[in-house]
Order: sequence, then structure tokens, then C-alpha cells
Amino acid sequence: MSEAALEVADLTVTLGRHRVLDNVSFTVPFGQTTAIIGPNGAGKSILLKAILRLIPKDSGRVLIFGQPHEQYRKIAPLLSYIPQHFAVDPNFPLTIHDLFTLKSSRPVGLGPESATRMHALLKMVGIKGLEHALLSTLSGGQLQRVLLAYGLMDSPRLLLLDEPSAGIDIHGQETIYALLQRIQKESNLTMVLVSHELDIVMQFAQQVLCLNKELLCAGPPRTVLTNELLQEMYGTTVGHFTHGHGHA
Repeated sequence: MSEAALEVADLTVTLGRHRVLDNVSFTVPFGQTTAIIGPNGAGKSILLKAILRLIPKDSGRVLIFGQPHEQYRKIAPLLSYIPQHFAVDPNFPLTIHDLFTLKSSRPVGLGPESATRMHALLKMVGIKGLEHALLSTLSGGQLQRVLLAYGLMDSPRLLLLDEPSAGIDIHGQETIYALLQRIQKESNLTMVLVSHELDIVMQFAQQVLCLNKELLCAGPPRTVLTNELLQEMYGTTVGHFTHGHGHA
């Protein structure tokens, strides 16, 4: 068994004529939270999708719990992915309960064990009692919590999240990350998340990957996120960013 939850070596991805990831290599330890940061167009979402084989790679190697990601059927039950955007058709009457039935092996509805787990997860993420609410009526924060509960339904060991606070106000961002931190500790999950909130990354991630088509840094946030690196990545000083030794 590999000592890492995720190992990426020399991953290169080209879309059209543009190289969007260039020989990216890193390791994600078991049971930790790794954050991926970088400017718009840096390839952050592409990286997650390439790991999951949702888009093809040019070259490189990806191991998930020691298994090549080409053997996706073997490792699929261990993974869960929550994308940045989840479009809900306001005219389609899909409830939270209906969504969870998509995870069911039964022809119709949830079995008793699945129903019990759904209720427990919805309680854990703070939306107990909304099982029959339409997805189209939920706020951005509520929908994100539903997707998180849904992603945990099969008890994954590795959770990949693309901007989990997208569409949520600042107070809600802090709440969703605190929730993720609690779930990660209680379930011993490994998390890899894309985020643009540098203060949040400093607070909740044990490792940060700085990406701008190639990997610019990897390590503990308070060690590697220097003002010089942030200026190189974003082209300007990030004024609101609070570093361990003061304000950037």
C-alpha cells in the first residue's frame, strides 16, 4: 500500500493547442487537506479533472491509493468529486431526497440503511429536515452542503472539491470550511480542494500547491506562501492576505 493518498508525476495536459499543465508533480499525504491555488487560467480545475480522467493527459503518472488512475473502476468507490458549478433547472422538480436516490441500488427509492445514512449526513452538514425541499429553492450555501452530504454518501477516502465556497457569502465561506475541517478530522478523509481564499488556505490546509500551468510551490502554507511568490503568481501584491508574520 502506498504511503500517499495521491501521487502525481510529470502530468502534462494540452487542450487544443494550449498546454494547460506542464510536468506537474506532487504528493498528497493520507488524512490531510491539500489546497490548490493560482490565478485564473492556471489549470486548477483542469488538474482535478485530469486526475479523475475526465479529460485526457498527454503524459505523466497518477496514482490514487497506489493504483494507476487508468484502473478507475478499482478506485472509483474510494473517491468523490464536487465540481465548482452544479446547474439546477428551476423547472425540474428534483428534491434533496430524489437526488440521494441516484445513489441507491434499488429500482425505486432508498433502502433503510441508505435512508438512515442520508438523514445522518444531512444532519451533519446542517440541513436536517429539508429532505423534501426542491434543489432549485436552495440558497448557494444550502446547495453546497447538499452536494457535500451527497459526496460523502458512499464513505469515500479521498474528496476532491473545486471551489467549495463558490457562490457563498464570506460568513458562509468560513462556515463551509469549518465544516469540511470537522468532517476531515472525524472521518480521516484526505481532501484536495481548489480555493482562491488565501486566508482560508492558511487556516485549514496542511499543504498548499501553487499552480500556474506548472507547479511553483508545494509545502506548508505558512512556509511557502511568501509575498514574493504571491506577487509572481498573481502579478500584484495580495493586500488582504494575512501571513503568519503579518500582513502582505
